[in-house]
Amino acid sequence: MNQQKQLYLLAKKLYKEKLWNDYLKTDLIAIQLANRKEPIIISVLGQTDQNYGFLFYRNLEELACFFEAAIREKQQNSRTMPDVIHLQSGLSLEFKDRGAISEEEYRLTKDSGVSFRGKKSWPIFVDYFPGYLPSTTDESDNTLLIEVMEKLVETAKDFKKKLAIYKEKKQLSEILIRTYQENDIYTDSLFKLPKNVMKGTSQFKKMAPILLTSFEMKRVSSQKIGSSIWEIDIDFMNSPVVSIQGERPFFPLALLIVDSEESEIICSEFFKPGDSETIQRLMIQLILSENKKPPKIVVNTGQYYRVARYLENLLINLEIELVPIQKLPMLSAFKKGLLDYL
Repeated sequence: MNQQKQLYLLAKKLYKEKLWNDYLKTDLIAIQLANRKEPIIISVLGQTDQNYGFLFYRNLEELACFFEAAIREKQQNSRTMPDVIHLQSGLSLEFKDRGAISEEEYRLTKDSGVSFRGKKSWPIFVDYFPGYLPSTTDESDNTLLIEVMEKLVETAKDFKKKLAIYKEKKQLSEILIRTYQENDIYTDSLFKLPKNVMKGTSQFKKMAPILLTSFEMKRVSSQKIGSSIWEIDIDFMNSPVVSIQGERPFFPLALLIVDSEESEIICSEFFKPGDSETIQRLMIQLILSENKKPPKIVVNTGQYYRVARYLENLLINLEIELVPIQKLPMLSAFKKGLLDYL
């Protein structure tokens, strides 16, 4: 049997099990395969919002994106779907209406030779990467998906019986795990999630080094310290863009900076996720155009690590303090108006 047919047969089998009737998306299932260092963590979708499917996190760093999304949803209950999509990392199997899938997804389904019919029963396989538009999974992911899905059917059915019992006894940081050996013999136990994973992605992001030339740094370092504090915000836009034809569309990041003394926006620029050099250059160009360095830059507590990832080392070098606060006095209102307009 070819991989494509095997993949879609397993999708059909999982759909028939309707595991979302028994699992919340927070009832994580872990499967440790014999040939992998870290367990695959699975979240079952659908019980609360009827978006049926499964999220497969291939390692703990990807799982941190699950908790990051949960943290963000609690912080802002009104966040729209794209605001959560751009945080995800991993693979998924999702079930949609026939009219909601793309022509490519329909072709892949038909090519498999497996028939599907009914409301929200058409499977699509999606690859998520933070900051980028979800795309169809690559064929290279099929082997892993097949192995996990084969084991998920029985594992989830077995764990369903234990779920109610373990919910009474286990801690919030513990999830059920099935560990496989090479001969497919397995043992069931509890897996304790590391604290840094449950805190979201901030613990996994490395701070960018200074990517500017020595000449640029010399110029900006000579600027005097001013009196005005700056407010900074870096957040994803909801509309993806394509910078190069054929490249995966991405959600641009919007950089907003307000001068608190002048009560005005002094910077509103967009850049690609991960482009540390561009944002560092924007920062020094702003300092040079203002002819002064701010004594400190304040950032919303929830965005501190995102801003620090790009700018912390640069700001330390320039002796500018980056300070997290609960709410930015002026930028909150400016940002809402500007992003609504854009």
